[in-house]
Amino acid sequence: MDFATAQVHKSGNTLHVTHGDDTGLYVEFYMEAELQSFKSEEEGRPIYEDVPYVRIMFPGDNTKKVVRPANMKGTDTTPSDPQRWPKQWEAFKNQSVQANEGTPIDQWPPLSKSMALSLKAMNIHTVEQLAGVSDTALTWLGARDLREKAKAYIASATDSAAVLKLQSENQNLKDDIAALKSQFAELADKRGKQKEVN
Repeated sequence: MDFATAQVHKSGNTLHVTHGDDTGLYVEFYMEAELQSFKSEEEGRPIYEDVPYVRIMFPGDNTKKVVRPANMKGTDTTPSDPQRWPKQWEAFKNQSVQANEGTPIDQWPPLSKSMALSLKAMNIHTVEQLAGVSDTALTWLGARDLREKAKAYIASATDSAAVLKLQSENQNLKDDIAALKSQFAELADKRGKQKEVN
């Protein structure tokens, strides 16, 4: 998985920007104290200011990491970092854990605790991230079979969700039919009583 760079698409007089799929990246916002040179010279002492930073890590590759000040304004062609990763930004603002969406790797039954910790050390925190790890990262991870199991797990979970939804809809329809039968029986009973009175 590579860091998705912005691509500008022109349609008539309008521009549209896409970033590709960078949802599998591990993104974390944090504050960093930066020395303010101009203010420090004016005051004659070191002056620091808290600046939001973003740390972007790539699942399966602990050598590739992007650390930079967060892009808070964006441009005409790229959104700001909080717009690009809104859930992580909200978690940062609320000072909570900035976890990626998905099944936590340490909650996945096929893995031992040591394997889960090894994968976390490689910036793989969810089963979904493991399923999206590139072949080049897997060659030295030795986890090709794990990636295939992760893909199968996700596909199975998706299929199970569809089956559960159909079962729920089916039960709702049965309940509705039973309610309609009950109402029909009540109406028939009332109609029968009215005929007896007349």
